[in-house]
Amino acid sequence: MELKFIGQGLDSENDIAAGDYLIGALKDERYTSFKAFVAFISKSGIDNIIDELTAFIANGGSVRLYVGVDLNSTSKEALEKLIELEIETYIIFSPNSIIYHPKIYTFEGDEYSRAIIGSSNFTKRGLFQSIEASVSISFNIEEDETGNNFLAEVYEYYNTILNDENPSCNELTPELLKILVDSKVVLPEAVNRKKQNKVNKEFGSKDSSAYDSLLKKFGKLKAKRPPKGHKKVVTKEEITFNEEKKESITSEIIELKAGSMWIETGKLTGGSKNQLDLSKQGKLGDELIIGSITFFGIEPDDITKLKSINIELGGKLYKENPIDFRKKDNSNWRLLLKGVTDEGDKLTSISRMQLGQDGGFVKKILLFTKMESDNYKLEILDLNDKENLIENSTVWGTMGRSKTGRAYGFI
Repeated sequence: MELKFIGQGLDSENDIAAGDYLIGALKDERYTSFKAFVAFISKSGIDNIIDELTAFIANGGSVRLYVGVDLNSTSKEALEKLIELEIETYIIFSPNSIIYHPKIYTFEGDEYSRAIIGSSNFTKRGLFQSIEASVSISFNIEEDETGNNFLAEVYEYYNTILNDENPSCNELTPELLKILVDSKVVLPEAVNRKKQNKVNKEFGSKDSSAYDSLLKKFGKLKAKRPPKGHKKVVTKEEITFNEEKKESITSEIIELKAGSMWIETGKLTGGSKNQLDLSKQGKLGDELIIGSITFFGIEPDDITKLKSINIELGGKLYKENPIDFRKKDNSNWRLLLKGVTDEGDKLTSISRMQLGQDGGFVKKILLFTKMESDNYKLEILDLNDKENLIENSTVWGTMGRSKTGRAYGFI
């Protein structure tokens, strides 16, 4: 018997995650059967092993999943994907709030078996990113009586589920999925994000000074990049200048950082296309959320407040970018991107329209990260990253009271 401890989440560079072990087992020709007993499953969890999973099935392997749907943590999209892939799946649910919560993955073949048991759900975070702990037990079924007895005990405990004799177990079908969705036991991912936004708005708003103190006490871990579907990276457009001060734009993949805020710019206003509207409040569906102005330490209703921030962009620090309330124009807060470096470089040289081309901030997403005091790092992102940003936002919505306004969010 081979015992292996699987630790993940503390060392993203060197960890071999539970998801890596699942992928390895699916590729191992010694195994022809895969079963999973898991509390939660997400589409991103499936997406990260889908190539190996479908290849396993194509090579004659059998797959059977026993999935929980408690706490709205299994998504509609994940179950739809399982139906689409024709993977035999059973839903475990008890209406009296007894939670189905195992994380067991078993692989069997003619000569060898393996069981991976621990804390990792069938989600992207559970398999690759969160701090988790599991044990992998591998053995030769003809030589290891202890291993055989162990796996037999696992199957014996879940016997009524495996034999479809438990009243809380039903095979996943399109009809059952509709019942789960209609009863709001299973939610679409967008609805679940909206639910989380509401919770974060009511209970998770951060006092900036307290949060700064928290960050001084606790360092941030670096998230491991799963094989596929990694949503924590976006494409930054890096602006540089040559000796003649002519700009050039290159692309670079960057990792999103907690504590940042992003804003969709739209067409922008002002002759230099450098006036960025900030909202007193926002909206997601019918719910009101905190406005983007709060990110800069301004009380939304204190319209007499004047503030100026410094913006770091492309290795240069552009000083004195004013934030004020524009009552005469549209009764909204506004950040005027017009800072100047100590060397005389102007931010408007990037923002203004040139030779008939849109300015550098037009129809983009601006990502702000607070550095220190009133200094903020600015990164220009492509609009194609909007869905990535929404997925990774603790709170997001649209400007003002409109459901269709420009989007923004807090990472």
